[in-house]
Amino acid sequence: MLNMNNIDDRQKMMQYYRTSDMLNLLYFFPQLSSVRDLTLVESIEDYLNNKEYFDSFAQNRVDTLKGRTPISGIENAGESGDFYDTLIKVKEKDSLGVLVLFNLTREKTERYKRWAGISVGVDLGKDVIIDAVSKGFDGREVSKGICTHERYFIPWYDLRKLSVENFKEYQTYQISNENYQRSRLERIEFLKSIGLDPKIVSKYIEEEYQSIPDFIWLSVIRDLIKQLEKSEEVLASYGFTSFAISGHTEGRDFAPWQMSDKSRYTLTKKR
Repeated sequence: MLNMNNIDDRQKMMQYYRTSDMLNLLYFFPQLSSVRDLTLVESIEDYLNNKEYFDSFAQNRVDTLKGRTPISGIENAGESGDFYDTLIKVKEKDSLGVLVLFNLTREKTERYKRWAGISVGVDLGKDVIIDAVSKGFDGREVSKGICTHERYFIPWYDLRKLSVENFKEYQTYQISNENYQRSRLERIEFLKSIGLDPKIVSKYIEEEYQSIPDFIWLSVIRDLIKQLEKSEEVLASYGFTSFAISGHTEGRDFAPWQMSDKSRYTLTKKR
């Protein structure tokens, strides 16, 4: 077991893909992350010996060491009852794979009740590109490049004057209703595949495309974009000149989970 609250464990945890992304966000933008008590379960024996403790966590992800093929194809609803089965699947795919457990400072919402999934791609000193999906979707679509509903391009020299009132001036793309319908059906099928009732989730995903509301963009501008200039020198000193912060909303706020450097994300820049 490795835990972020143990100083000796942190460097070891930085050797994992998703775990290091989550720790990066906690370090550089702690006000954005709702993740706490980040813990890695390294083996089935480890889990069984500490089952009561591990089952007290709220959320899980899967991960493996950098340099190995990232683990994909394991999806679940995130509840604690899935932990053991998920760890078994991880070990079947990669003997060095781990289960990532953590708690949240915010009350967790259902995946189909979120206002948006958002990825903010940053080229320090150059520009910011935002890819987003709308109500009923989450960070999965944008972080994995599955689909985008809205895209924005903001030159670095415009960050200071950016506001919710002029934000739409920077929009470079909005999905057509035809393509949105396709992404909606794919989203419902995905949620069904992880055990959610399609009759329920379909009620929360708009049938016709509705733009992401201004109060979500206010949160992104206030809590992240306006902080970028202030953090520019610190980020550059750590080599973070190209990175993406991605995740989903909780309530009316952007509450991302991860900060990935340029080796961990790809964005199609459409200016």
